[in-house]
Amino acid sequence: MNLSIVRSAAVALCVLPAIAAAQTTAPRDSAARRPLDFTSKGLVFSGSDGFSYLALRFRIQQWAVFSRDDGAEGLSSATMAIRRARFRFESVVWDPRFKVNVQLSFSRGDMDFENSGFPNVLRDATVSFQATPQLVIMGGQTKLPGNRQRVISSGEQQFPDRSIVNGAFTIDRDMGLWTTYTRGRSTRPVILSAAVTSGEGRSVQTGNPGLSYTGRVEVHPLGAFTGGGDNFEGDLLREPAPRLALGVTLNHNDQAERAGGQLGRFLYAPRDMDVLLADLLFKYRGFATAMEFGQRRAANPITTSGASTRAVLTGSGTNVQASYYFPRGVEIGARWSTVDPHADVRAQFERQRQQSLVFTRYFHGHRVKWQAEAIRDDYRNGVTGATRGGWTARTSFEFGI
Repeated sequence: MNLSIVRSAAVALCVLPAIAAAQTTAPRDSAARRPLDFTSKGLVFSGSDGFSYLALRFRIQQWAVFSRDDGAEGLSSATMAIRRARFRFESVVWDPRFKVNVQLSFSRGDMDFENSGFPNVLRDATVSFQATPQLVIMGGQTKLPGNRQRVISSGEQQFPDRSIVNGAFTIDRDMGLWTTYTRGRSTRPVILSAAVTSGEGRSVQTGNPGLSYTGRVEVHPLGAFTGGGDNFEGDLLREPAPRLALGVTLNHNDQAERAGGQLGRFLYAPRDMDVLLADLLFKYRGFATAMEFGQRRAANPITTSGASTRAVLTGSGTNVQASYYFPRGVEIGARWSTVDPHADVRAQFERQRQQSLVFTRYFHGHRVKWQAEAIRDDYRNGVTGATRGGWTARTSFEFGI
């Protein structure tokens, strides 16, 4: 990919609109609202000026995971845990064009403790400015405009967790400056997003001179999804007409210090990385399908310290999933995923194939749901050719507002 084009486009989209929009004004909503209300935003405290508010939300995901390796006499592992426990705060104050978002996580699996070495409670902390009806400028820490499955909240997924392709190649959260421009929001949306960020991920105190540059283009050629349906998995609203979303993201990370750019263990030496992500989402009358492709490239992906090595997972992966939502809150789905490491790192990473079936019972949409999933994993060593595999049963209950 042409790195100079990615960098220049990201910088231009992030910096120039902020200057041009400095004098923009927006009308205030003077409609009367109750001081305390319970809406789709959560528990909402509204100000008397007609636009200021504070919305509070929480959610908890509990799961149990039981695995058995091929050839084992009994269970190989059994886990019961609080997978996610999060609080989210959204507020508009002083000026209706400014919005603040903060998200905190409290379960160990959500804190990235094993990789970062400290309890990483803060997930999101942003201030956004609605410069025009089409343009949003945002600064702080949040998700990069990456693959759709990562951008969609984990609370809006139709499987208990995201795919192995997302885990291998996503670009996740970072600290910096974002812009999003949306054209034809109610007809055939075209969304352009860009970000210039630190490249080191969540809550990193020290960095290096390298930055991360991200650009994304997304189009909805068949029209806008009902009720923001491009922002949650499964066709829970049973689209009356076919709806399609196509997206492509490019990311270049200069001197990344972690194995996955913004995620993973810290490398023994910085590496430049390039990530390509492409995704498709289709929904119609209860049927939904989503496809994603991820690829990461890096020169000299292996870093060493004495006899120890830490490597960048270069290679590619593909995820395909499909589902059908029945009118009474029941959904069945299937997923096929592959991750193929590049030849340079096959001594460090195995090739993985995963297939799964999921049953979901929605009690109150994605806010309250129970899921049961059966998973088959197959691995192949890229050096010796040895294979292994196993089965996993996973069940999840999620409750939130």
